[in-house]
Amino acid sequence: MKASILTSLILLLALIAQASGQGTGTVVIDFLEKEAEEPLVCRVQIQDARGRSVRGRGTLFQNGWNLVENTLTFRGRPGDYRYRAYHGPQLASANGEFKLDKNSEGYDVVRMPRHANLLEESWYAGDLAARLAPAQIQKWMQAEDLQMSAVLQTKVPPGEKSERIVEPENVGEPWVEDASYLDDRAGSGLALHHWLPPAEVPQDLPSTKLLVIAKNNTAPFDLPVHAEITKLWARDVPIWLASNRIDSIQVLSTHLTLTGEGGAKFKPFIDPDPGRFRGALGPGRMIENIYWKVLDAGLRIPPSAGSGFGKIDSVLGYNRVYVACAEGTAENWWRGLKAGNCFVTSGPLLRAKVNGEVPGAVFQAEKELELDVALTLTTSDPVSYLDVIFNGRTLYEARLNEFAREGGKIPPLKVKESGWLVVRVVTDRNFTYRIATTAPFYCEVGGEPRVSKAAVEFFETWLAKAAEQIGNSSQAQASASFINAARKFWLDRKAIANVP
Repeated sequence: MKASILTSLILLLALIAQASGQGTGTVVIDFLEKEAEEPLVCRVQIQDARGRSVRGRGTLFQNGWNLVENTLTFRGRPGDYRYRAYHGPQLASANGEFKLDKNSEGYDVVRMPRHANLLEESWYAGDLAARLAPAQIQKWMQAEDLQMSAVLQTKVPPGEKSERIVEPENVGEPWVEDASYLDDRAGSGLALHHWLPPAEVPQDLPSTKLLVIAKNNTAPFDLPVHAEITKLWARDVPIWLASNRIDSIQVLSTHLTLTGEGGAKFKPFIDPDPGRFRGALGPGRMIENIYWKVLDAGLRIPPSAGSGFGKIDSVLGYNRVYVACAEGTAENWWRGLKAGNCFVTSGPLLRAKVNGEVPGAVFQAEKELELDVALTLTTSDPVSYLDVIFNGRTLYEARLNEFAREGGKIPPLKVKESGWLVVRVVTDRNFTYRIATTAPFYCEVGGEPRVSKAAVEFFETWLAKAAEQIGNSSQAQASASFINAARKFWLDRKAIANVP
């Protein structure tokens, strides 16, 4: 059910003293969690009368946002100012304004109500594409209510030691993963977590060869290498998928930003449906559609999310993945992500279970499955609709008010074929594709998983175009064996396809 939005609208009236020629005024604002009366670290945007973002005293400043550690002290020229303050998606935001006069001094306290506590529900949030120094990311995490962030490095000098925080001192405390390598060469977009290359990666080394090297490497870290696709539009995608070495796919990635602007340059290598995915919502819908084709091809790879904060014009944790963990350790979190016990979001908090199980569960029956979908939804965005998608088709859909009239319950659903199922919430934002979606639940009816011939042929077409481009590059000779293996992989999958 959509949570009500309690917005703190504060008008700070300046205490005006006699002018002494300095020409500045000062305001101090304390930010507290309303129920607990505890100080909050917040992301705060301050704008002057011209709408320009300005920096507060002694704050970290990124993309027009101030990192405010409990108390904002702002000194500025006389004039009217507005601010917006956030502490992750589980607390209400605060909006306010104040007026500064010469030598004025003002003080106020802003209390931000809590709408949800996902830690108490054993959901732990992560951002898998941070791009600032780990020490700065760790501070911004406090303002975004994140439990983990992976800092992607594109160049690691030989012999440099990682300062990776493997575990926080206490269970449940935030931690930063800074041993994550991003291969940002042409045609790639692989992230390899818990692994750093021993030296600069040569331009003529195939990305899939790098993937194999990393996966076969005895890493100096406690966790196995986790391979992730950050650009599902990259040239080498069908070769990576054929390697059976991919652990997750960023469905919400750097192509999606808070404002809908300043995201990663988006040019799909293969358009799955030319002319369909247009406008501001196009990139998000297209990547979601390609991900569904991965599932249709019978590959069970969970979704993940990353913001690109530090390089992309967005905020840390805008795209985030929540993983269900009995205990919030790094090992449990990564294991849960790989198992698909997760949901991804760029806004709404969607906690869904099917037949009492979290995402990633596999349900089996001889002839028919009955599915009981239960969910809890918290959102500050207007919601267009929520739905249940089965094998790319709508199994259930309702507007939020219709869902509320039904008592916040989805009627029992029945399926008579194998496949995958996700629960989604799609917002009304028209400047960017803002959604929440669960990782897939899987259904096996008659003991046979689903493989779609059309989906396999889509990746075969993609592979053929990629092979042609690679054949004209310096990677041609070194890539031949990987391309041949990928051709055989997709050919074998087409041979076992059991639906068109």
